[in-house]
Amino acid sequence: MAELERVEAQLTDLASAIEWPRTPDLRPAVRSGIVLWRRRRRRQLRLLVIAAALAVVLIGGAAAAAYIELRGATIQTVPTLPSPAPTRSGAIGSRLELGARYTSVGAAEQAAGFRALVPASLGQPDEVYYRQSPDVLTLVYHPREDLPATSDPEVGALVMVARASVDRRSFGKLVGPGARLEPVTVNGGSGFWISGAPHGFFFYTSGDNVDRFRLAGDVLIWNQAGLVVRIESALDEPKALAVAGTMR
Repeated sequence: MAELERVEAQLTDLASAIEWPRTPDLRPAVRSGIVLWRRRRRRQLRLLVIAAALAVVLIGGAAAAAYIELRGATIQTVPTLPSPAPTRSGAIGSRLELGARYTSVGAAEQAAGFRALVPASLGQPDEVYYRQSPDVLTLVYHPREDLPATSDPEVGALVMVARASVDRRSFGKLVGPGARLEPVTVNGGSGFWISGAPHGFFFYTSGDNVDRFRLAGDVLIWNQAGLVVRIESALDEPKALAVAGTMR
C-alpha cells in the first residue's frame, strides 16, 4: 500500500513538472463551422423539397428502370409534384436558366468541350446556349408551321445535350399523376417518352444539389454516343421520334 502511495506521489510531482501546451481557443473554429453548415443548408433547401417527393415509394416498375438504365439523368414516379418556382420574365435563356448564349453551335461546342447532336430535320437552331453547371448545350427552336409552340409561346422545341455516365447526372425528372412514362429505343440507345400531364424538371448542379424546379411538357429523353439527349416539344411521340432519328 505504501508503495502505491509513493508511485502516486511521484506521478503527481511529474505532472506538475511537465510543461503542457496551451489549450487552443476552439470557439472561432466552431463558430465558422456553424456558419458554413447554415450556408450549406440554405443552398440545399430546394433539394430538400424535391427529395421529399423522391422519398415516397416508387409507383410502377418503369420508374425504377428509368433511374437505373438512363445514364446522366434520373426519372422518378411520385404521387404528387412539388410546387414549381415562379416563372421568370426576360429572354428565353434567362427565364429557363440555360446559361450563356452563343452565336453558333460551333462556338457553344468549343466552350463545352463536346459535340452537340443537331436534328437535321429541324435545321440549325434559332438560339444556342451553354450552361457550365451542369455541362449542358441547349438548342432553341422558335415555333413555326411544323413546330407548334410549347407552354412557352416563344419555344417550339428545346434540344438539350449533356455528357452522360452512371455517376454524372445532368437532368432530373419527377413524373406525377396523369403523366405517362414509356420506355423507347432511339438510335439504338435506351430512352423514355414522357407525355400527358406536365412533369417536373430540374438541373443537377453539383453532387445532389439541384437548380430551380419547373414543369415541362412532353419530352423524349435517351442515351446516344455517350450523351444524354432531351427534346422538349409539343410534338406527338411519332414526330418526336422522327426528329430524334435525324440526330447524328
